[in-house]
Formats: sequence, structure tokens, C-alpha cells
Amino acid sequence: MTSTNTSVIARLLLPDDANPAGNVHGGTTLKLMEEAGMIAATRYMSSSDAAKQSNGNCYAALIRFEHMAFHEPIYVGEVASCTAEIVFTSERSILVEVVVTADNITKGKVRVTNTGWLWYVALTPSAVGPDGEKKDWSVVPVLPMTVPDGGAARKKYDMAKAKYEKRKSSTTNSGEKDDSTKLEMDDEFETFKKQSAASNDGGGRSPAESEQVLCQMVLPGDCGADKVAFGGFVMKLMDNAAGCSAWRHCRTNVVTVSISDMDFVSWVGLGDLCTVRSKVVFASSKSMEIEIVASTASASSGEEDKVVAKALYTFVSLGSDGKVLSVPKLRLESDADMRNAYLGKQRYEVAKRARLAGSKKSSVKVSLKE
Repeated sequence: MTSTNTSVIARLLLPDDANPAGNVHGGTTLKLMEEAGMIAATRYMSSSDAAKQSNGNCYAALIRFEHMAFHEPIYVGEVASCTAEIVFTSERSILVEVVVTADNITKGKVRVTNTGWLWYVALTPSAVGPDGEKKDWSVVPVLPMTVPDGGAARKKYDMAKAKYEKRKSSTTNSGEKDDSTKLEMDDEFETFKKQSAASNDGGGRSPAESEQVLCQMVLPGDCGADKVAFGGFVMKLMDNAAGCSAWRHCRTNVVTVSISDMDFVSWVGLGDLCTVRSKVVFASSKSMEIEIVASTASASSGEEDKVVAKALYTFVSLGSDGKVLSVPKLRLESDADMRNAYLGKQRYEVAKRARLAGSKKSSVKVSLKE
């Protein structure tokens, strides 16, 4: 039995779910994770006053993917199980932690393959047409969760609250200079530009060479009962575009290893045309950061190219033996390329320091046990 704060879904992975290398496609995993998170968040909201006042027409919509890591690949024939648990609530948002495991049912071995934090808001219809069709949606207050007494659940709650407060504060202080303005005053950026110009020997590939545009009409199968597209549908489309950009840069098999800073600023409706644009903005020796922007055009509202989501995906290149390969260097051809690459380098170095810090903590724990 699972608690009211937890939902579990499972599915056997089939050949249709595989990438060219035979592993399960990252976009398929993302879609499963979002489905589990949406179910957990919607179930949680079903007992709220907002749900009762709207006669049960209260749905959870994804607004942010805090971070997602691909720890191990999932293979065709395994059963993927997604466990989604509510770990924190604010006045208008719900944080769901999703853990994916892969079960080799013939060998009885289970591995943790993916983890992620997904933020949702609760929506109820704010406008209904004469035919009863929901025309618009409003974000409603969230039922506060009971704060855990202690243990791992309390640690997750406190960590999530700190992240929420930090992000809320940074949003409130939006009057500060943006990244581009700060860069003009950054001596390190000037040094980076000079080094990039000096090392530009014409080799490698430019961001423009990796640009990719994918379009897809939103169909009934991509939406819930509310006729709003699942966040997982958009994420899978973004992963497909990012994978194409990574392939254009490397010309090898590529896989997703992590996602950071994915934000949904609006929702996608049934019948909308969803367009995803992606390109490589930074490359280290063995990884690529891909910037993806999803937008929609709507026949019902007449809006064109309305941005609905932005994200940064990290990919690596794999050889035929499954080992990580070096990637071609990124040839920076414009000031915009240099700004994007510099910011990407900063994010890469922050993530690298965090990984090293995590490794040191693990080593300390092992030595203490010994």
C-alpha cells in the first residue's frame, strides 16, 4: 500500500521505446516520470477545498523540473517503476520527488536509474464555454502538507524549502542586472573571449551547425481530461530536439545524462502547434550543454510563437562499446555564442565542483564505516 502522498506507476519497456543504441530513449523516461509526478500531485489536490469547489475539476500542471539525473540506462525488456512522493508544498506549488527503478524480471535485479524533483501547480477552470468546454485555467492555493517529524523525509522537506525560498527571493529581486549585463562588466568574460578567439583554428562545429527545429501538433493522446498537454509530452519533444542537436555536433550515438533549469511558463493546449528549437551552447571535452526553447501557436487564440518552456540538457557521446567519447570542440563565431558558452562553462564548473564534493563525502562515509 502507498500513502496518499505517494504514487507508483510501472511499465514494461518495449523495442518502440529504444534509441538507436538499444537503450530506452531518455524522452520515454522523462514522460513516465512526469506522468507519475502528475498523478501524485493531482491525487494530493483531490482532497483540497479548491477541488471540492470545482466539482473535482482540479489538475496538477508541471511548472519546473528542478533537476533530473540519468544514473544508469534502462534496457528493453525491463520493467520501469516510477515512485512519486510529495516532499514539500508552498502556498501555490507542490514538489514531487520521482525515483525510477529498472527491474530485470528474469534475473530479479533492480537498479535505480533516474531521480528528479518536479514542481507542480494546481489548476481549476476559470472560464467555461457555452458547450461546457474549459476555456481558461487559474492557479489555486495548495493544501499544506504535514511537516515530517524527522529522518530523511524531514531533510528533504528542509532542503526543498530552502531551494524554494532562494528561488522566490531571486525572482523578487528581478530588478538586478541580467546575466548579459553582468558579463559586460566581468573581467573573466573578457579573458574568455580572448582565449576563445586565440584558439579558433576553424576546427570543431559552431552552435549554428547544431541548430534543430521540431514541430508537432498536440493531439488528444498527448493531453489529459482537461485538454492540456502533459508536461511529459513537451519534455519528450524537447529531449528529441536536444538529441538531434547533440548528434549534429558529434555525429555519434548520444544520450541524455542530466537536465537542469527546466521551466514551464505557460501550458500547451489540444490542437496547438508545438515548436521546439535547440542548439549546443557549451562543450567540455566529454559533454555538451544544449539550450532548448519550446513555443506554441494556437488557432483558437491566434497567438504565434508563444514561449511555453525553456531548459538546459546535458548529453554525452557514446562509442559502439558504450564508453563515453570526446566531443568536437565548439567553434564560437559571434558574441552571442561566446556569452552562451561562457555561462555554460560557469554552470559546468559549478556542477563539477558539486560532484567532487559529493564524491568526497561518500569517501568519508566509507572510511568511517571501515
